[in-house]
Amino acid sequence: MAVISYRPRYTVEDYLRWEGDWELWDGIPVAMSPSPGFFHQTIAGELFFQIKTVLESGSCPAGCRAVLDLDWQVDTTTVVRPDLMVICEKPAGERLEKRPELAAEILSSSTRQKDLIAKRELYAANGVPFYLILDSEDKSALLLSLGGDGTYRESLVEDPFEIHPGCVLRLEIAPLFV
Repeated sequence: MAVISYRPRYTVEDYLRWEGDWELWDGIPVAMSPSPGFFHQTIAGELFFQIKTVLESGSCPAGCRAVLDLDWQVDTTTVVRPDLMVICEKPAGERLEKRPELAAEILSSSTRQKDLIAKRELYAANGVPFYLILDSEDKSALLLSLGGDGTYRESLVEDPFEIHPGCVLRLEIAPLFV
């Protein structure tokens, strides 16, 4: 007789009642790491500054903005919190419920595999046009651009890219890792 394994599945309604820091991946709770460290936060701050400066330069639609640590409710069983997102529509509530234009993750030893594999697959499957992965250990940046076939292609981060019609980002990588 086969042993039936019971694995509870949760919804966003459950997620909203939990204490502590969690994400919800396809109904499975995923504990967040301890709060980000110094290098992670300085990279996030510099990235936010660079993107915010471009978004406020007048070439991008007024509704586009950079946000840090905002929950993205992908569906009723999945909520993730990218380190930074660029959105071009104001959320209807406290969480983002539409895909961002860009999601950025800063790798750490505790999140590396989640960010490189699980979140890459999740973001691609949900049509996130750009996924930026920053590695504080080797001071590198990888920009993934979603192709027409629904998979990501690697791009040079230093090259300008259009994040939204008429809104072109060009990131300076060296200052992120000072």
